[in-house]
Amino acid sequence: MVRAVSSAPETFRRVSFEVPGGRMAGIAFGAQTATPDIVFIHATGFNARTYRVLLEPLGERFHVLALDARGHGLTTLPHKLFSYTSWKRHRDDLIAVLEHFTAPVTLAGHSMGATISLLTAGVRTDLVNGLALLEPVILPAAAYAGSQLPFGPQLQRMTMPLARGAAARRNQFASREEALVGLTGRGIFKTFPAEVIADYVADGLVEDGAGGFKLACAPAFEAATYTAQRHDPWGALRKVTDPLVLLRAEKGSTISEAAMHRVAAIKADARVATVEGASHMLPMERPDRARAAIESAALMARQGRKYHDALVQ
Repeated sequence: MVRAVSSAPETFRRVSFEVPGGRMAGIAFGAQTATPDIVFIHATGFNARTYRVLLEPLGERFHVLALDARGHGLTTLPHKLFSYTSWKRHRDDLIAVLEHFTAPVTLAGHSMGATISLLTAGVRTDLVNGLALLEPVILPAAAYAGSQLPFGPQLQRMTMPLARGAAARRNQFASREEALVGLTGRGIFKTFPAEVIADYVADGLVEDGAGGFKLACAPAFEAATYTAQRHDPWGALRKVTDPLVLLRAEKGSTISEAAMHRVAAIKADARVATVEGASHMLPMERPDRARAAIESAALMARQGRKYHDALVQ
């Protein structure tokens, strides 16, 4: 049986922002104000709409903006592979959007999006008043040193299993319905609720000009994203001055337990916790915990203080 791509009506606003080189697309929830309370960035390969189930309830209390990163979703910024060796490109895109606003915001993100949020806060503390990092990609220092080697990112695209798998991902579909059926219960989508997969497909596929559809995030670009690690989240972390909430998954996390403890040591007032039973797809598997983390960071930012004495519950 072919299921509808999305049976739910759009309960968000479509928005876009002119930035150097093109336009950055997004969706928004809650009251429309001059400056959002929360700006959310998605993980590699996904798009803002994939997180609708997570973010929509926050719209009851906050103005929430979720953006499609360069090379993803409906954003029209160029995404060539040449010289794509770090996530600073995405950091600068986010800064360009934040400069549209009149006040600082709470940044939140998943995986790559969490790290982009951290990198942004590290260089523009004036634009940020809080951070909620869901399964950030924060590697050991040695891994970043390896990325600095000549042609390091390019070589990793050919040798890293994650990058090779992404490069081989199926890219063409006859329809969004075919993609929905093909993705359900498979790979990284195995633990996703049906409505989350439908939201991913809705903005994650674009017309291919031949009557079918292709992935908005091209497999080659996704593969390059995994190996574009010439940035320094540890240095950014030391410069963060605002409330920080971090959730780590118990299984297959992109931040080791040792790294999480190092984060807590560098920022003693951070709220850090491991979500039992969750995988790297924590926001899809446990939206309640992820939503609570984002809300906590936003409330602490609103109150102009840091949290000192409890973990995320």
